[in-house]
Amino acid sequence: MADFEKWVEMGKNLANRAVDAAGDLVDKGKEKLDRVSLENQLAKAQRQLGALVYSLKKSGETNDELVEHYISVIADVEARLNAQEAASAEKYCVSICPQCGAQVEEDAGFCSRCGAKLD
Repeated sequence: MADFEKWVEMGKNLANRAVDAAGDLVDKGKEKLDRVSLENQLAKAQRQLGALVYSLKKSGETNDELVEHYISVIADVEARLNAQEAASAEKYCVSICPQCGAQVEEDAGFCSRCGAKLD
């Protein structure tokens, strides 16, 4: 009977570990989706700014207020991306680049995203 209880306890432990691992995967998936959404927002704002600057230049007009708006939107999304990377790095105990906020290896000499020299 003791062997049976031992096996039941082992089964429960394995099931609990599987549930924890599945929860971790779900959390990482949600974080990845959030990141992809922010990256898409950034790309859209950058395209819109580029199209605006092109059309203004082509027509010889200026609209500094609208250009500044898009620059502000881009800066906001970049700040949210950097904050998300910093939170992720802190959560998973990895180093981040002080220049762009990208995750970097502990022993890296340069950032793989922006090329900044790391201490």
